[in-house]
Amino acid sequence: MTRYDALVVGGDGVLGSELVTALRSAGYAVRATSRRSRVDALALDLADPDLPALARARFACAFICAGIATMQACESAPAAAHHVNVENTLKVMRTLARSGSHLVFLSSGQVFDGEVPSPTETAPRRPKNLYGRHKLEVEEAIARENLPATVLRVTKILARVPVGMFRTWHAALSAGRPAVAATNMTIAPVSVEDVAQAAMRLGLERRVGPWHLSSSDELTYAEAALRMAQVCGLPAALLRGEDVTEAQVPANYRHRFAALDSGKLAALGFPIRPAAAVLTEVFSAFPAASAARTA
Repeated sequence: MTRYDALVVGGDGVLGSELVTALRSAGYAVRATSRRSRVDALALDLADPDLPALARARFACAFICAGIATMQACESAPAAAHHVNVENTLKVMRTLARSGSHLVFLSSGQVFDGEVPSPTETAPRRPKNLYGRHKLEVEEAIARENLPATVLRVTKILARVPVGMFRTWHAALSAGRPAVAATNMTIAPVSVEDVAQAAMRLGLERRVGPWHLSSSDELTYAEAALRMAQVCGLPAALLRGEDVTEAQVPANYRHRFAALDSGKLAALGFPIRPAAAVLTEVFSAFPAASAARTA
């Protein structure tokens, strides 16, 4: 039977692909799963997972990165999202645990309601949207069944390409158009590289229980958009900050406080960086003003 150091469930995603790269760069034998037909990956779809296929190899550590990852998608198809994010995710985790794998479950700051600043790992969990409730259900099952697992709760993961609202702002400002960013929504960004390194360390050291990775503070989305404009050389004067309404972004998607207390991880010597530092690093890889205009 083939043995690997690691399995990355969800190797096609932003975090999963970064984990595969980081693990291989560190010299680990790693296998990834994919919903696509790929010769270099194990076929696995959480909508209907092939559990016997997982038992044909042994993995010292398994990183669970797959799932329906947007809050809106969970709300629009709740039964299907629960099937993927809770029921089948737990089936996969149980199968791997029975084969001796240590598990790393990527959870979220959405298990909290965002009304208390910088909650610790032991703070009461009160999710206010379905995505957060799904993460909490899996966390509770891990504890109840005593699964050998690290639970890594992360805040907003950013990669070095514009996505979501950052892509919208970047495109508008690059074209000389005004852009609007929320003053009543906060972000506590972490880089995908930092998340991969934290997950690797905790998982390969087989540390159990909940852990937090967040920036040390938070900024409003308007402040984040301004920093993007400054770093990329885009016209900041075209930015306007305003409160979003319930019709624009429902309250159950918004947190007053986005940052998590990451002191437990910091005690291991892992760097916990301010939001501005994370954003500056990420935005430095975005197209600069002249490049954006000619793209």
